Amino acid sequence: MIGGTSKNLGTNAHAGQGEYFVIEADEYDRTFLGLSPAILVITNIEHDHPDHFPTETEYFDAFLELTGQIQSNGTLLVCGDLPGAVRMLKLGQGNFSKYSYGKSSTCDYIIENIRHQPQCGTEFDFLIAEKTGQKSMTPVTLALSGEHNALNAAAALAVIHLLGQKLDSARQALQVFSGTGRRFDIRGEAGGVVIIDDYAHHPSEIRATLAAARCRFPENPIWCVWQPHTYSRTKELAKDFAGAFGDCDHLIVTDIFASREKEEDFTSREVVRMMRHTDARHIGGLADISRFLAEELELGDILLVLSAGDADQISRDVLTQLTQIEKQNHG
Repeated sequence: MIGGTSKNLGTNAHAGQGEYFVIEADEYDRTFLGLSPAILVITNIEHDHPDHFPTETEYFDAFLELTGQIQSNGTLLVCGDLPGAVRMLKLGQGNFSKYSYGKSSTCDYIIENIRHQPQCGTEFDFLIAEKTGQKSMTPVTLALSGEHNALNAAAALAVIHLLGQKLDSARQALQVFSGTGRRFDIRGEAGGVVIIDDYAHHPSEIRATLAAARCRFPENPIWCVWQPHTYSRTKELAKDFAGAFGDCDHLIVTDIFASREKEEDFTSREVVRMMRHTDARHIGGLADISRFLAEELELGDILLVLSAGDADQISRDVLTQLTQIEKQNHG
């Protein structure tokens, strides 16, 4: 069970015949505290959902409470490259084993030689640090771009190894995994412009997604549309948001998507004013943005729409408008 639609399955859940149940747990509203996992994987811990966790300490403590619910003789697996996750590895207490994965040579499961393939995906070497001091290596190829996806794949492979399952079968499955909807979701191409949707709505997610876009399209101009999600998150993390867009060439910021919150006086214009980006602007309305982009985008441009709200309609509208223009030009 996951929080998005698997492109391979065409749904967000699947019932098989095996003995394992896998869930992408959500910390929002402390929902994940309803679980007692046998294996808990923590990819990262960074302050988010300030409407429910006003302070970083409260946010971290919720994860700490979750580690206390790991089943006896269970396992905690964290990313050894990220401070929040490493801190959890040190502080988590209970009758469970602890492991780490990442690029660091001190991890139990190590990724090396990450190779980003333009217009394609990612390759890396997956190493297991054996108790003997030796390391076994498995080459991995992903159709997905970005270092964060390599790390996520390493976490999955580590779990497979901890379960005593065959790494080769897992490696083959990863090779054909095409991702989830609204996570670097290529919506189409028209007029020589590639249009991509992504759900990123936290500064670290935005950095990771833009870094993946830059790896996949190293020579192309990248246009980014960002729809801030909730007033509480946008205000609390405003400085981090302001510095998160270095890997795009052009940035458009929409009005804040209020979601579950009431409208406030604070606006996304204030975040744009904090930015040092060479081409960042605020255009509030989604339809206005679509019209602007249809006029400005050129052959070879990449359009990346970052939204956990309704701004994905920009992708659809721009794709439609560019397709119409393309037909007219060829007509």
